[in-house]
Formats: sequence, structure tokens, C-alpha cells
Amino acid sequence: MMKDKHGAMNEERRGTGEQRLAGRMAELERRLKEVEAENIVLKELAYQSAKRYEQLKQLAKENDELRRQLQQQVPWIEEAGKADEDERPDSWFFRTLRQENAIMPHPERNEK
Repeated sequence: MMKDKHGAMNEERRGTGEQRLAGRMAELERRLKEVEAENIVLKELAYQSAKRYEQLKQLAKENDELRRQLQQQVPWIEEAGKADEDERPDSWFFRTLRQENAIMPHPERNEK
């Protein structure tokens, strides 16, 4: 009788262990599918990022070429550009605003 009782307990433990293992495997398979989906998205983002980087490099080259051509056509632009050096990153924006009289020029620059 004791052997039967121990055998039944072992069977029950084995059964619950197999159920836990099956549940764990199902969870791991679900997680694997999630990771594979994330990997696909990350690969696409990396591709798009690399493509965008190449576009930015090309635009920078074109920008440099246009600046070079502009300097050849109008040499005094370089001197005027030095005066606006603190505004250089947004210079087109500030120029446009000034042209539209949306902002006033810096008074200290007019004194020079």
C-alpha cells in the first residue's frame, strides 16, 4: 500500500512537472516569436537609418558644392557670413524673418 501511495505521488509530481515544462516551453516559444518579430522591425529600422544616412551624406556633398559655386559667383558672401556666424545654424531662418520684417536686426551689428 505504501508503495502504491508513493508511486501515485511520484506520478502526480511527474505530471505537474510535465505540465510546468509544457507551459514553460509554450512561454518560451511565444517569447521567441516576439523576439523574431522585434528583430525584423529592428532590421528594417537599421536599413532605413543607413539609407537616410547615405541621403544626408549626399545632401551634405551637394550643399558643399552649392556653397562653393556660390562663393565663386559672389565672393563677398563669405565676409557677410562671418558677421552672422553666431546665427549660422539658423541663418536662412533669421534672414527670412528679417525679410518679412518679423524680427529686427541686432542693433550692435548696425553700429559696426
